[in-house]
Amino acid sequence: MSNGQTHHQRTGRETRLENAVIGEGTFIEPDVTLGYRYHRDCGPARVGRHGILRQGTVIYGDTRIGDYFQTGLYAVIRAKVRIGNYCTIFNHSVLEGIVRMGDGVRIMAHTYIPTRTWFGDNVFVGPGVIFLNDREPCRYEVMPTPRGATIEDEVVIGGGCTVLPGITIGEGSFIAAGAVVHRDVPRKSFVKGVPGRVEPLPDKFDMPNNLGVMRQKIDIWHPLTADLAAVDWPERWGPAPDWSTSD
Repeated sequence: MSNGQTHHQRTGRETRLENAVIGEGTFIEPDVTLGYRYHRDCGPARVGRHGILRQGTVIYGDTRIGDYFQTGLYAVIRAKVRIGNYCTIFNHSVLEGIVRMGDGVRIMAHTYIPTRTWFGDNVFVGPGVIFLNDREPCRYEVMPTPRGATIEDEVVIGGGCTVLPGITIGEGSFIAAGAVVHRDVPRKSFVKGVPGRVEPLPDKFDMPNNLGVMRQKIDIWHPLTADLAAVDWPERWGPAPDWSTSD
């Protein structure tokens, strides 16, 4: 771990670092920064039980993160962020601070989330999604308070979407890959295209998100994965290589 946090002590079921408290059973890979002191008065980072913080992850002080939290490589989580249980922030994604996430939120790789963005429960965000919080950046005399999007429960946002500031995506909606969401989306709607067109939700999408996906305790690359041989190699690709050799 970096940021001068090589000293730690075990207190019951927690590990206390210089500016972070980590719950029982959470794996911490090398080169992880926990409780980054962005200000002399900042409080600690608190991360719950049975998570995994992968290499290069940076978590600022003044953060509260629940149990079974997973990061990918080089995820960045800035201050005043509240994240619930069973959440995932994958590789090279950024939470710019002042972000709220409920339980079971999965953020895939290369996603940007600015300040004042709110997520409900069981939300899936595909890779490369960009959320914004300012419709007219730099073009004002007095800077207004930024306002990000509000994403309600059970929403799916496909890869490569752009979500404009201040909008609400209603509960149970499905946003197709590549859409630009520029206005409020009623609950249980389907959005596609540029700009995003709002349509009724198709029957096949009218269901809650699968909790087996949204609330995974471990992923297939976790150190506690029971049987790596069970990770499928598609048969149409031919025989799988022998991973146990260097040939």
